[in-house]
Amino acid sequence: MAFFKLTTFSGIAPKVSARLLADDIGQEAKDVNLDAGVLTPVKDNSNVQQITDGRTSAYKYDFAGSSYYLQFTNDVDVVPGPIADDAFDRLYWTGNNFPQMASSTEIITAGGSGDFPRNFFRLGIPAPANAPTTSITSGTDDGTQTQFSTSYVYTFVSAFGEEGPPSPASTVLTKVDAQTVTISGMDTSTSKSNTNLTKKRIYRSNTGSNTTNFQFVKEVTLATASTTDNTTNANLAEIIPSTFHIAPPDEDTSLYPNGKMIGLTAMPNGILAGFTGKRLCFSEPFLPHAWPVAFRITLEEEIVGIAMSGSGLFVGTKGTPYFVAGTDPQSMSVVRIEAAQACLNKRSMVDMGGFVLYASPDGLVLVEGTAVSVVTEPIIDPETWRASYYPDSIQGFLHEGKYIGYYNSGGNRGGFIFDPRGGKNAFTNLTATATTIPTGGYTDRDNNELYVIVDNGSTTNIERYQNGSNNQTLTFKTKEIVMQKPTSMAFVKVEAESFASPGIRVKVFGDGTEIYDATITTSGSVFSVTGAAPTSFSATSISEPILRLPASKHKTFAVEVSGAQVVNEVAIAESMQELRGI
Repeated sequence: MAFFKLTTFSGIAPKVSARLLADDIGQEAKDVNLDAGVLTPVKDNSNVQQITDGRTSAYKYDFAGSSYYLQFTNDVDVVPGPIADDAFDRLYWTGNNFPQMASSTEIITAGGSGDFPRNFFRLGIPAPANAPTTSITSGTDDGTQTQFSTSYVYTFVSAFGEEGPPSPASTVLTKVDAQTVTISGMDTSTSKSNTNLTKKRIYRSNTGSNTTNFQFVKEVTLATASTTDNTTNANLAEIIPSTFHIAPPDEDTSLYPNGKMIGLTAMPNGILAGFTGKRLCFSEPFLPHAWPVAFRITLEEEIVGIAMSGSGLFVGTKGTPYFVAGTDPQSMSVVRIEAAQACLNKRSMVDMGGFVLYASPDGLVLVEGTAVSVVTEPIIDPETWRASYYPDSIQGFLHEGKYIGYYNSGGNRGGFIFDPRGGKNAFTNLTATATTIPTGGYTDRDNNELYVIVDNGSTTNIERYQNGSNNQTLTFKTKEIVMQKPTSMAFVKVEAESFASPGIRVKVFGDGTEIYDATITTSGSVFSVTGAAPTSFSATSISEPILRLPASKHKTFAVEVSGAQVVNEVAIAESMQELRGI
């Protein structure tokens, strides 16, 4: 006699032959949660906020007791400012044209209506284009005073107090302390758009050279084109702090042929990071507007994406990955990781907290420090990974410690859940259609919940992932159960917590061909079965969820169950006595 019974269920392993799978591993496990060991259907999403159609990135911004949902058409990375208790509550982002930033006031109220962010400023303060001109306009040199040569520069300053790099230096002027210098020809605007400039700061050299340190003279309004200076050398103030504080790579292709900086990522010690082409860029600690050239590293391969991995920055490229670590952006250590695992898609890269996961041609790659492994290798071979999961289109998200991946390639849509802690439950599939697949999303750092953007065909919404009130329809197909000889399995049994309409559907396969298809439902305490195969039949009452199979001998069997209820047990047997005894 022959029988097979499952009371615990695990994920899938497409790499392994269906007949060689462990008993609890499935050929298919879709839209199912296996954390409890039984088949539990995942929930649908709950709607949070309707947004404008065509959005692919979003970010929840909490301010003054309210939540505001920023939304973008492009692949945008948003990070909060690194300054604790920032009075301006600033945000910074890349991917939406040139690098941008805004404060609470500009994001929330400017313009009065429309999508958030309603306004923004360019990240970084530009240098003035023109050198000031100078002339001595009062005071005389009586020949007894010490003459000195001096030069002037000026900087732009934003409303937030951010100071940019200096202008070109003025022509060297020889003077004595008793004389007044008129400084004119200063720019009152910049050619850069979306700046937030309000002031200028003027500096004067103090050692007879226009290439030496410049010390603070005075601050004037942005509109001031001309002013005077009669400060003595002894009364000059601090040395200019922003000599190398240039803006991050922007839309100026003459300077940045690889394009604008993207991939904005927060690092420890108040440092922000981003990239363009092969160039990795870092900001001054706690000065997100300042991105000195000396803080930039050029790698051998083109960068695809970056993410924090433990205490350092993981850099995925089109070739070999890198690991970058350090507390000083001027002296970051760069390690080229000897692993030929290219990152196929920036949006597949997810910071999992302590390690990073991303999609490579061979599978899902886990990076922890400089250690790299293809964590799906034991369960999915590279050919199946590329043919079934379209890794160059995968979007990855973090949800409750699990990697949620969705692919969308040429009309092939679907998803999967990978749990790096899951063991046999590591991998399950997800259903996705044109109206359910996320176009973007983010994990809320306040509650660790995943929010996805979904265009359902009529509206586009931000939805809280698997937080709805309705169960989705799970599917689980057992391994191929191999008989010692051709056998006629006569009965199949399913124990579920409920068979309420639309019920639990049961399919049985013999030697790979479907031999039975029926649905069990209940009305009150009465079971009913309706069949679609081998021939359709009308509802028939049964006393318990045990179904009689058509008489046919097969060497292998498999059972597939689907439904929107928890399934606790699946069994198939050659006889009723045997089924009741197991």
